[in-house]
Amino acid sequence: MKDCPSCGTENRDQAIYCRKCRERMSQSIYIKPNESLSVVHIGVLFVSVILLITSFGLLMGGTTLRSIQVLVVDEDGYITSDPATVDLPGYAIVLEDIDLDVDPMAWRWLQSRGGLLKLKIITESNDPGTEIFIGVARESDMRPYIQDIEYQRVIDMDFDEENYELMFSAADFSLHPGGLPSAPPTVHSYWVAHTSSADVQELVWEPQSGTYNIIIMNADGSEGIDADIQVGASVPFFGSIANILIYAGLFVGAIGGLMIYFTLKRPQS
Repeated sequence: MKDCPSCGTENRDQAIYCRKCRERMSQSIYIKPNESLSVVHIGVLFVSVILLITSFGLLMGGTTLRSIQVLVVDEDGYITSDPATVDLPGYAIVLEDIDLDVDPMAWRWLQSRGGLLKLKIITESNDPGTEIFIGVARESDMRPYIQDIEYQRVIDMDFDEENYELMFSAADFSLHPGGLPSAPPTVHSYWVAHTSSADVQELVWEPQSGTYNIIIMNADGSEGIDADIQVGASVPFFGSIANILIYAGLFVGAIGGLMIYFTLKRPQS
């Protein structure tokens, strides 16, 4: 038995209203049992975790590119090697092959956004009486000219992690045996870009689809390369790639976070 809190009348334990004053004595409260996560909810959570991991990777990639841009890229937008004084035997220095195979539609899209890549070579002759020639040509056009001459091929360049720059001064060269060139490089017309001077000169070239060689030699074709050389590369849309990765990471992360929030909240509603 229990007493009514208003009039004190005894009532049955199961009574909700007092039998005398009709005052409500208790409230019925329904407590919804906790629902366990279904297979669908577990699947959604799994996908959400994958999205969050993907988001983390995209954000790391974007911030890494941003860091590289700040630490490595100079004021002109190039990743440039250290100035290197080169005094090598042979008749030429040939840089590593540049091989690009880009779909024409993708190439046009890249061109509309500043291009894919730009290369820069800076030289200054250490002999005021000898001009240095810099030339770029298709590998198939240049091969007959250099295949029988003695030249140095650049096979590797180190990266200084402390100063964040390419080390042309520590480059590895491979000597290609041969003789003297058949003619000075300036007499040929197959160069897609070239320049020559004994003073400081800069050749900027935007690679096209295909395989190309870059050659540095004395303009008169004489033996021995004695010059200060720098090489650099620029990716015009470097910053845009970083922004795309960062924004994509934030978007994917937001989707993954919302999926987890609503999945865990639903069983408790």
